[in-house]
Amino acid sequence: MNDNEFRDKYANLVLHYNSLLGDIYEQPDDPGHTSMAIEIITKWLPIATSVKSVLDVGCGTGFLQETFESFGKEYTGITLGEDFLVAKNLGRNVYNMDFNFLEFPDSSFDLIFSRHSLEHSPFPLLTLMEWYRVAKDFLLLVLPTPLAYGWGGQNHYSVMELEQAKFLLRRAGWKPIWDNENEKKEIRLFCEKIRYK
Repeated sequence: MNDNEFRDKYANLVLHYNSLLGDIYEQPDDPGHTSMAIEIITKWLPIATSVKSVLDVGCGTGFLQETFESFGKEYTGITLGEDFLVAKNLGRNVYNMDFNFLEFPDSSFDLIFSRHSLEHSPFPLLTLMEWYRVAKDFLLLVLPTPLAYGWGGQNHYSVMELEQAKFLLRRAGWKPIWDNENEKKEIRLFCEKIRYK
């Protein structure tokens, strides 16, 4: 493939990807989702004592900032669309940024936190590789189960079961060190970044 052919194919990919950005929707605060998110954070942050900074990818309105800060963690969130405007109006440390193309340097955050966001990626393996790039140590990944949420839906491109998630994580450089399914509603994985020589 010559340079011009590559540029044409890349331009098509960008065009297709940009069309998907129109599927993004607001995520209003939800007491049920908030309580499940706080539950998993409360379980793992006291154990992950080396974690000082957190990047909350797909953070919605940044509603978990106070929870992370209550554990003494430096919080940064990223989201797109209307949720970003709401978060900024609430004074939250949130950026208007696509979690597939992060603008942070390598190894910027001790922990990447993702709850119900990876399923919104049209290419989850590449997304996990990008999160690996900006992480120093850990990923706390929470996915919706197909049983509870179905396989599709608006902006849900990558709903998967536990074994598929673990396969993608390992390929992206993450080592799952703990996982469980919460009453078949969520898949929860705590992962460590594998260091390559």
